[in-house]
Amino acid sequence: MSSPVAAVLVAAGEGRRFGVDKLWIDLWGRPAWRWGLDALLAVPGMFLVVVVAPPDALERFEAGLPPDSADRCRVVAGGVERTDSVVAGIIALAAAGVSDDTPVLVHDAARPAASPEMMVRVASAVRAGSGAVPVVPVHDTLVTVDAARTMTGTFDRDAVVAAQTPQGARLTQLRAAMEESHAWRRPATDEASAMAAAAIPVRAVDGEAINHKLTEPGDDAMLRGALAAWAVPVQAPAAGDRIRAGIGFDAHRLETGRELRLGGVAFPQEALGLAGHSDGDVALHAVIDALLGAAGAGDIGSAYPSSQKRWKDADSADLLRNAVERLRKAGWRPVSVDLAVVARRPAIGPRRDEMAKRIAELSGLEPSAVSVKGTTSDGLGFAGAEGIAAFAVASVAATE
Repeated sequence: MSSPVAAVLVAAGEGRRFGVDKLWIDLWGRPAWRWGLDALLAVPGMFLVVVVAPPDALERFEAGLPPDSADRCRVVAGGVERTDSVVAGIIALAAAGVSDDTPVLVHDAARPAASPEMMVRVASAVRAGSGAVPVVPVHDTLVTVDAARTMTGTFDRDAVVAAQTPQGARLTQLRAAMEESHAWRRPATDEASAMAAAAIPVRAVDGEAINHKLTEPGDDAMLRGALAAWAVPVQAPAAGDRIRAGIGFDAHRLETGRELRLGGVAFPQEALGLAGHSDGDVALHAVIDALLGAAGAGDIGSAYPSSQKRWKDADSADLLRNAVERLRKAGWRPVSVDLAVVARRPAIGPRRDEMAKRIAELSGLEPSAVSVKGTTSDGLGFAGAEGIAAFAVASVAATE
């Protein structure tokens, strides 16, 4: 039997930068905040999760609790600042009888893609006697700038990591850290910094690149793609099964100085193309991802990594041909492709048949086995202004 663990899901923020109520954005049939709650409830030994919500939205959050786990959830009102909301959650846990030595995970509801496996790593570190924070490497160069936005220096990125949630500690440690932060009026951006300031040891554990925070418009498109495989689980069949299916997603920003290519077709009349290590064709990239996933052959990032110069400015049509060859060598062949392109412009409809024919040619399919459709995001989010996204579902069949 797993030792008990409890959690606080912080969902009381206003999402000022996002412009809408980000926690209620639909992600594959579930509001964003529910993904974090469902992951917490999947942690072995999780017996109570306190959802800290805006005071005027308690009934709405209560109605959104999973019916089969409502007895393991409480909804309480949060405060103006994150620290206030975390304290409210701690008080609710203590009132529910959670003991001082129980590991408590504090998770930001705006991080819907955190996995239960990562949460278990945090809980295990807490059980070992320290506070815990999941971290990921920083790959960008970090610079300092002055008030005039002039660069003044750099940081050694090897010595810097990015902190994520959930962060954890035993209830008594967490309560002491937050109370000290309040008493000394030291605003804490997260629980790990509050614990460090209170001289409570905090251990870093492996985070996840997918555990991205829903902050700016456009983050929802990226997270929707990341969550696609979880939302529509495709069980990997046994080796003897004849048919498999996979899901693919890609998104790139628009930029000047590049020709726009979608589905292997050029759009020379468009002033903006797509950024990317290759030619940026998000439609073909989504198709490649779906085919590779269906065959259990990885994804486009592992097959054609941007760290390799050989793929710099590569024609995505060549990548798709190569992916089909990889499938053939692994004993699979494409059967069908269904592609959806999300873009403000160009209009996909007038060139839908041309794109379907090109994808069929590259995949070794009949045009009737390829479906292409275009849609918009009604001016909202990343695909409404900044870039283009694509989703694909593909099926493959065993060749033997």
